[in-house]
Amino acid sequence: MKSYKAYSDSTYLKKEDFPEPENLTIDEVREEEVTAPGRKPKRKLVLYFNGNEKGLVLNQSNGDTLFDVTGHDDPAKWVGQSVEVYHDPSVTYAGKRMGGIRLRKAAVAVEETVPF
Repeated sequence: MKSYKAYSDSTYLKKEDFPEPENLTIDEVREEEVTAPGRKPKRKLVLYFNGNEKGLVLNQSNGDTLFDVTGHDDPAKWVGQSVEVYHDPSVTYAGKRMGGIRLRKAAVAVEETVPF
């Protein structure tokens, strides 16, 4: 079950939204004005995934991962790409380990063969 924190009215996806990794497909990439707590608003890229109303504010690490996975630095070319979205507890923010969302190449499901 998701953490109670996943049920807040947050505009964007949070680590609590991913108690287990999920394979998601990028549906749209938009530039939006985003305000982090205690900071001035900034223009940032926000990823939207099929089946999710909330977007994921793109940070440099996840952008680098998408470049590695797709071979493209143009975010418009990331649309349609499937990625695994997961909570990484080792992510740091402002020098503190807080955990956060990370992306990686989508895992391919492997079918097991059962002998008769």
